[in-house]
Amino acid sequence: MPQSLSTGVLLRDVARLHTHLQRLCVSCCEGTTVTQCTVLTELSRSGPMTLAHLSRRIGLDKSWTSRAVEQLVQEGLAEKVPGSEDRRTVQLSLSSAGVARMQALDQTLNALSDQAFERIPAEQHASISQGLALLQQALAELTEEGLT
Repeated sequence: MPQSLSTGVLLRDVARLHTHLQRLCVSCCEGTTVTQCTVLTELSRSGPMTLAHLSRRIGLDKSWTSRAVEQLVQEGLAEKVPGSEDRRTVQLSLSSAGVARMQALDQTLNALSDQAFERIPAEQHASISQGLALLQQALAELTEEGLT
């Protein structure tokens, strides 16, 4: 690792490379686009939500999110259900086929991460895992605070 790289530059480069590899894997996974994968992942993690909430969570324009959701609904991977408290709202969720697609995507992306991890010397695995857990926690806190 070059000494001249700051931690910030290194973190951004790791994120860039990982995202690039994930995009390559996702594009080969049953025709799922990156945006669809993002929507499926968020619905899988967070459960049913409105389009506006989903759009905010994934950081995409509402119209982009809407198009991705419509395509997922047409493919039978997502469902729209009238809100239980306010019938004017629509809750988006994964269908059973969407859950299955998400499981396949998870397996593909986890295998990619495992392949990268295998390239790290075994004696470094515990410290890398601990560092990643701390980094994930810090990034989650910043996200909750709205500083992303």
